[in-house]
Amino acid sequence: MLTDALVELAAAGGTAVVGAAATDIWQGTKGKVARLFGRGDDRDEQRVSVQLDRIPMELDQAAEPQQERVRAALRDRWTVKLTELLEENPELEDDLRALVEEVRAAVPAPQQTFVQNINAYGNATQNITQTGDIVVGNKARTP
Repeated sequence: MLTDALVELAAAGGTAVVGAAATDIWQGTKGKVARLFGRGDDRDEQRVSVQLDRIPMELDQAAEPQQERVRAALRDRWTVKLTELLEENPELEDDLRALVEEVRAAVPAPQQTFVQNINAYGNATQNITQTGDIVVGNKARTP
């Protein structure tokens, strides 16, 4: 069972992988992620590389209204994969953390931020699970 910190790291990794897909750092990021999963096995590395190649294609093929849904699904898929990787190989924590920090430093902020708009009317009830800052309205919290 993973700690909450490792679950959050896997989620940050999923976000980083998808966020990097449409940037200049994609090829380098893709290679590092594939090596992380391959752990020295060229066949595993190649298999993951092929899976990673699908991310930009899926994003490009998605029509404008579906792009955020596709992005979220891809992010969730890679979060699960990274969670499983950390469960089986907890010693990869530092490598994944370094990769996430590298992508965060290189990817423009808009590609690291996901916006979820939720509207409720009448007597509707919504249950939402989220981590990080929640901004209500259009003013961000200042430190």
